[in-house]
Amino acid sequence: MVLERTHQVIKIRVNSMNIFLVLLFFSLTITLLTCIYFLWYYKELAKYADADFKVNLDYSYLPTISIIIPTYNEAATIEDKIKNTLGLNYPPDKIEIIVIDSASTDGTPDKVESNERVKLIKQTERLGKSAALAEVFKIISGKIVVITDADALLERDALVKSLPYLADNKVGAVTGKQILVNPNEAIYQKSEQSYRDLFDMMRSAESRLGSTMIFNGPFMAFKREVLEAPRQNSVADDTEMAIRVIKKGYRALYVADALFYENIPQSDKSRIKQKERRAQGLIQSFWWHRDMLFNKKYGIFGTLIFPAEFTAHFVLPFALFLSFITIAVSLYIDFISTLILTGVYFALISIYAVAVYLIIGKTINTSPETEKKINSKIILITFLSFLKLKFALLSGALKLIIFGTAHKWEQISDARSKIEVEINRK
Repeated sequence: MVLERTHQVIKIRVNSMNIFLVLLFFSLTITLLTCIYFLWYYKELAKYADADFKVNLDYSYLPTISIIIPTYNEAATIEDKIKNTLGLNYPPDKIEIIVIDSASTDGTPDKVESNERVKLIKQTERLGKSAALAEVFKIISGKIVVITDADALLERDALVKSLPYLADNKVGAVTGKQILVNPNEAIYQKSEQSYRDLFDMMRSAESRLGSTMIFNGPFMAFKREVLEAPRQNSVADDTEMAIRVIKKGYRALYVADALFYENIPQSDKSRIKQKERRAQGLIQSFWWHRDMLFNKKYGIFGTLIFPAEFTAHFVLPFALFLSFITIAVSLYIDFISTLILTGVYFALISIYAVAVYLIIGKTINTSPETEKKINSKIILITFLSFLKLKFALLSGALKLIIFGTAHKWEQISDARSKIEVEINRK
C-alpha cells in the first residue's frame, strides 16, 4: 500500500515535471523566435536609416497653425511654456495658441489669462487629455494643428524644420525628437538616452520606409483635414491619432531634427509609473487597431511595420512573463534541467541584445568619436532599458485589465521642474 502511494506520488511529480518542462521549452522558444524576428526586422530597418524620405519638401510652406497646450495643474511650467511658444521661429500672424485646462486646482488658468495672445478654454470637470483635445478640435482655425505638452519646451526652429514635410500631399502628421534634460539625473539620463537613440533610429527608419505610428506626444503636428480626436478613454492619444492618420491613407513621419526638451522624472517610482502609463496606451492602441495586422490594404505598414511593433509591444511582454513563471516553477520541480535550459536561453538572449545594438548602433554612429560609445557598458545599459520597457508593458497590461485605463492625467509631478537648457539657438 505504501509502495503504491509512493509510486503514485512519483508518477504525479514526473508528470508535473514533464508538463512544466514542456511549457518552459515552449515559452522560451516563442520568446527566442520573437527575438529572431526582431533581429531580422532591425536589420531591415538599418537599411533605411539614411534613406530618402521620398517626400516633396517645401521650406516656403508656412500655413496657419493652431498650437494646442492641454493642461492639468501645470502652474509650475505653464509660464515658461507660453514664453517658449511665443518665441518660436514662425510668423506670429499665422499662429493661434490655445490652452485648454482640465479643471486645474493649482491656479494654472490664472497664469494663462494675463497673456492676450493666448486663448484659454476652461473645463469644469477633469476628463483627461483625450477629452480635452476632442473639445478644442471643434474651435481651431489653423490648417495645421500642433499639439504640445506644458512640461516640454520646443527648439526655436522645431516648426520650420517639421512643417515642410506636411507640404507633401501624402503626409498627414509629423512628430519630433525628445531630448532628456535634468542635470541631477545624469546617470539615468545617459542610460535612458542611449536606449532612446536606438528607439528613435527605428522611428526614423520606419518613416523613411513608410510610416511610424509611435509618436511623441509632447510635440506633434497634423493636417487639420485628417485630424481625428482620440477615443475619450485613450491613454496614448499620440499613437492613437497617428494610427488613424495612417488608416486614412496618409503617412505619419518622425523628423529627427525637430527637437523638444523634457525633464526626467526624479524618482524610480515616478519613472516606473510613467513607463507603465505609456505601455498601457500602446497596448490599448495596438489592440484597438489589430485589424491592420498583415493587412495589405495599408501597404508596407500593414505587412511589415505594424506586425513587428505589435509583436514587440503586445506579444513579447506576455512571452517573457510566461517564461519567468515557468522558470520559477520548473526550478522547484527539476532544478538541474531547468538551470541548463534557462542558461542556454539567457545566453541566446544576450547574443541577441549585442547583435541588435551593433546592427542599429552602426547606423547611428557615423564618426570615429561616436563609434567609441559602442562598448559593453552601453550594450548592457541598452539591454536593461529594453527589459525595463518589456516589464512595463506587461505591468501596464495587467493593470489595464484589472483596474482599467489611467487616462485622466496621472501627472508625474517630480518632472515638473524648470528645464535648464538653451532653447533659442540661432
